[in-house]
Amino acid sequence: MEQDSRPEPDSRPLGWEQLIQDAEAGMTTDCHAVPVWRIPGFYDDREGHWAAKLLMEADAQAAYATALAYRLTGERRYATKAAELLDGWASVNRAFAENDGPLVSAYLGTGLLRAALLLKPFDGWTAARRAAWARWLTDVCLPAWDGIPGRNNWWNWSLLAQLTAYAYLEDMDAFRSEVEQLKAFLDASLDEEGFLPEETVRGANGMWYHYFALAPSAAAAGLIRDVTGEDLYRWQSPRGRSLKRALDRLFHYVDGRADEWPFAPEQNVPAPAPDTWPAELYEAMAGIYADADYERFAAPHRPVVGHRNPASGYYLSYAWVYPTLLKHIRFPTI
Repeated sequence: MEQDSRPEPDSRPLGWEQLIQDAEAGMTTDCHAVPVWRIPGFYDDREGHWAAKLLMEADAQAAYATALAYRLTGERRYATKAAELLDGWASVNRAFAENDGPLVSAYLGTGLLRAALLLKPFDGWTAARRAAWARWLTDVCLPAWDGIPGRNNWWNWSLLAQLTAYAYLEDMDAFRSEVEQLKAFLDASLDEEGFLPEETVRGANGMWYHYFALAPSAAAAGLIRDVTGEDLYRWQSPRGRSLKRALDRLFHYVDGRADEWPFAPEQNVPAPAPDTWPAELYEAMAGIYADADYERFAAPHRPVVGHRNPASGYYLSYAWVYPTLLKHIRFPTI
């Protein structure tokens, strides 16, 4: 019989219930992998994009929630399900295709990768199955992510996905190379005020795309800190660029001042909530920077769980999911 190591109700950390709810839902999820995963461009075929994305949205949420639940409870049934879903993608999928395939596979695939990292101690995921998973990362995922041509938010996600993959593969030379690429990209992509010129031209979604670029870079900084100890949260580039300045710049506008956005008017910004952007980003950053304004912004919405795709109900990407729960929990990655 499995040993249930769940804490007593009074000692459960904030956000526990939502994680377990997601993990239990994930236990009934069957793998949706297909040999060629085709994701049409969002602005070319919105309905087709949403429908195709559902395949990995469901699996990434189930795998990540069950893997995290395994690490927090010790219940092997959760780990068994997470490993099953990872095996499904590794054994079936051979390519990402169409315009948005590489991007979507990066921001959802990071959820699968984080599940794999959490399963490192699980002896039920055999060496042969882990090797097949590593081959899928090496043969399918990494070439697609490294080949992303854009140097807007697509490259922010590519770098996070590649860093997470190399952390899993324990390839420290490749990991350090991606760290240097991230630093160079931050230096080149941010202007002196903290704006992202590639995203300021995105019309009514300019603030969203700033968030969608900064969230993976901030997550990459956390992974880098955990793996090598280097602190990109407080790093300043040769041209004086920094993550904190960019986060502060976006925060000024999402904190009730969207009408002051100096580019396109009438920005599409949701009311802050536990499952809408950018609550999860600033919930995580509040602790990292001990920033009182970020804390004030996030606190009313706890437990913050992550930005859900309103079209599907699944978490849209895997920079920050369950940030309230994970603020005081860290797992070794290598």
